[in-house]
Order: sequence, then C-alpha cells, then structure tokens
Amino acid sequence: MFDKVIASIDKKLERFDPIWRAEHGVGGQRDRYYDKTGVAKYREWRGCRDTFYDYTCWLKNLASMAQMVASAPVACLKGFWEYRWMGSYLGTFMFIDRLYEGYRGTELRIAHMHMHAIVQSLTKRIAMILSNDERFGGGPLTDRMVAMDETIASIMMQGYKDLIPIPLQTLPEFIICDVDQHIEPYYIDVAESFGLPADVCSRCAAETGVALDDAYPIVGKVLISTNMPCNASEATSMFQRRRYGKPDFAATLAMQHNEPEALPFSKQVLKDCMAFVEKEYNVTFDWNSFFKAAELFNEQNTIELEKWDFFKTPYSPLTGISETLYKLYEWQSVNGSDPYFNEVDRKVIEIMRQAYKDKYQPFGGRTRHRAFLWGPSAVYYTDFPTWVQNCWGINIVLNMDSTMGYNMINTEDPEQAMDDLTRIAEKTTMRHMAVGGWDNVNSVWDWAKSFNCDMVLMNDNIACKGMLGVHALMEEQARDLGFHFIFIEHDLEDSRTVSRQNMRDCVNSYMSVVLGEEPLDPTIVEFDDSEAY
Repeated sequence: MFDKVIASIDKKLERFDPIWRAEHGVGGQRDRYYDKTGVAKYREWRGCRDTFYDYTCWLKNLASMAQMVASAPVACLKGFWEYRWMGSYLGTFMFIDRLYEGYRGTELRIAHMHMHAIVQSLTKRIAMILSNDERFGGGPLTDRMVAMDETIASIMMQGYKDLIPIPLQTLPEFIICDVDQHIEPYYIDVAESFGLPADVCSRCAAETGVALDDAYPIVGKVLISTNMPCNASEATSMFQRRRYGKPDFAATLAMQHNEPEALPFSKQVLKDCMAFVEKEYNVTFDWNSFFKAAELFNEQNTIELEKWDFFKTPYSPLTGISETLYKLYEWQSVNGSDPYFNEVDRKVIEIMRQAYKDKYQPFGGRTRHRAFLWGPSAVYYTDFPTWVQNCWGINIVLNMDSTMGYNMINTEDPEQAMDDLTRIAEKTTMRHMAVGGWDNVNSVWDWAKSFNCDMVLMNDNIACKGMLGVHALMEEQARDLGFHFIFIEHDLEDSRTVSRQNMRDCVNSYMSVVLGEEPLDPTIVEFDDSEAY
C-alpha cells in the first residue's frame, strides 16, 4: 500500500524531475540554477525516496561540519580569519549537490556513502590541524605531527604509532580547488607576483603561491618534500621548504621507475627518509604497527580490484566522479589509517555484487558510451564526469588516478614490505601515468580495452610540458585502434585560461559534429557558470 502511495506521488510530481523535463523537451538540469552561478533555486527532485535520502545525506554532512566547529570553535574562527582558503569550504554543500546531479537509486546511495566518508574525515582533520597550528600558538599534538608532501604514500608513517602524518597541500590546495574554482587563481597570482613564470603548471604555481602567501598551517617538527609528480614540482618543493622554515628531507624518488635500477634507488631514499624521521622525533619504526595498517590497506586494494571486475560490465552502479574522488582521497589521505573507510568499502562491494546479480543499469540505462578518463584532471571542474553523463550519456567507467598504487604490501617480511611500499610510492597520483615513462602513458589503450570502453577522454593540461609532446601521437593511435578520442583542454587550476564551458565545448563539438548525436539534456550543452564555485 505504501509503495503504491509513493508511486502515485512520484507520478504527480515527475514534471519537476529535471531528467523527465529534458526527455520531454520542457527543461532540464540547468533550469534550477540562478544565471552564471552554481546556486540552485531548489533541490533536485528525484522522486520521494531518492529526494528524501539525498536530503538526509545533506544533513549528515552538515552535522559533520557542525561537529568540526564545535570541537575547535576558537581554532576554526582563527582559521577563517587567517586563511583565505577556509572560507571556500562553505561551498561544500553546493559542491556535493553538483557532483551527483542526475544520480538515482543505487548509484546515488553509493555516491553519498563515499562523499560522507570524505566529509567526516576531512572535517576532523581540519579541526585537528587548526587546533595545533603554530600560527595560532600550537597545541598538544603539534610536535607529534609530520608535515609531508601529499604525493608521498603516507602509509609509511603508520610505522610510527605516536606520529600523525599531515599531507601538507591537501587542505589549502588539493581539496579546495575541487570545491571552489576561484580560490587558486589568487595563489597563482601571488606566485607570479614573486617572479614565477606564467606558463608553468598551474597546480605547481598554486602550491607555490600558498607557500609565499604563508597560507600553509605550520605543524610538526619537520617537512618531508619530494620531486613528485613532475619536474615543476621540484621547484615548488624548494619554495615550500624555504618558506616553511623547518628541517626538511627531500624524498627524491626515481622518475623513470620502470627501469630495473629504480627500485633499489627509491627504496634507499625511503629508508633514508625514515631514518631522518627517527632522528628528528626520537622514535623507532614499529613493524607490527605498520603491518596492522598494511592489512587495512591491502583490504582496500583487494576490494578495489574486485570493483574493477564490475566496472567491466554494464551493471556497475559505481561510476564517474563518485568512484574517482573516493579512491583518490582514500589512497592519498587515508592509506590504511582509518578503519571507517574499510567499512564503507565492504558495504559498497556488497551493493555492487547485488547490483550485478540484478542486472542493474545505472542512470536508468541512458548511457550511450563507456569512456576512460585519462590524464591529470582539471580539478577546478570536478563535476565534469557528471556533466558528460547527463548531457551526452558518456559513462566515465574509470579515471587514470584510480589506477595508481594498487599492489599489496607484505605483512610479514620487513624487507619485502619495503619493496612493496616503494612500488606504491613510485606510482602515486599523476606521477605514474603522466611522467613515469612512455610505456605508462601508452598503456591507456590497454586500460580502455580491458574495461570495454569505446571512448577515451584525455584531459589536456595546456601548461604541462611533459605531456604536450604526445598529443599527435595519441590522436594517431586512437584512430588506428578505433577509439573515439577527445582531447579536453584545461589549465588544471586556473579557470581563467580555459573555462568550464570551453572544456564542455571540446565534447560538444565531437559529439554533435563527428558522431552526429543529440544531447540528452539540451539545457546543459551551453550555459554560463563562470561565477559558480
């Protein structure tokens, strides 16, 4: 009886569903927004059950934000006063709403499980860091923290059970540029005002600008920097080390890590790094503590590899940005340190198994193409995978960054564990596929074929000196191998150079001119969102 009542209400209100409106030519997703902004006039109607579920998840994330402020009210207030990037986190809720436009049913539930895991973890971390920031007088955990470049596999630090690894760039740069496209250009301008050339990678420029603007929280006794993921990052690390003003260790791992000599070299670098930490903090590496974290890490990777089996089918409810953001955060910031993420992984894989048994097709079966998203993404346009699905029915099956560091870690033999840890460190975010050698870049075709994709979308960072030379080669190979191939120009974190609409136009032109297809939702083919977060 209850189901019939719900079905009746859904039928009466379906005219407010943007998907229904697009299918009937009376509107679509963009109708809900104020012009030029990412501010919606009202929440997306998804039917009674999904709308209610979506709203309860909004409340859960709001509760996590409130708990953050309640746990450290003075530190958070000082953070908003001191750091420009803190204010951008107020756009988190609009950011999440945009990420999951058009999501329904099982894919919506998995997406919110993933996002809440990130939100509750991130809010706790923000409160902890601000409460121990030396700029605000420090705190009880300050001297137990270890500031380290976010591209270093932080699971290494789990061998020091009393120390807390803090990925340096995550809060003021890596995460916040996803939420707010207007924040990083400020830091880019700061870097250029100090004489940094304007044609360098905008991520490196932004990280440099954050350092020069004194916008990194100061925690811990040391700074561990790195040469990853690319040559431009080496210069960035130099600026960060000088401005941070702490004893530092440069973990310079081998770039061409497929070479036989790379593993012993990089392994020794990590051993030297561990010795540096032990000296500065007067601690000893505890292999039992490390193995405990490695077991959680291995479980995450085991589940990840099983997810890949489902990704190869039409019946995976985990796709697009839901898959990408969660995997990126879990690998980059969790690394086996938080059992909550393992709990989420177990729940999600059970849902995926059942969805496969039920032959569940995400997005109502409206998907037309299966695509592999390759290359460092334009992080200021995080909801791009959602847009391509809603507009053109392109299902982003997997993202390049999800293919990193999935090897297991031996949990019995310390020497073998060091080999495994080194392999993980060598295959960190962006680094393995973008600058790890031509064979790694060229593997895109094997990945796309393995996941039964007919299309490859390659993010084409116009300021990446390392990747600019492969453009024509990739175009030629795509034609020979029979893949639909779209280069999507962007400037990573500087939306002034290539706007979100410019990126969408790359897809629009290919889909309409080359393939002759009509959009699923005409309201989002071309629109002005230049003032959106």
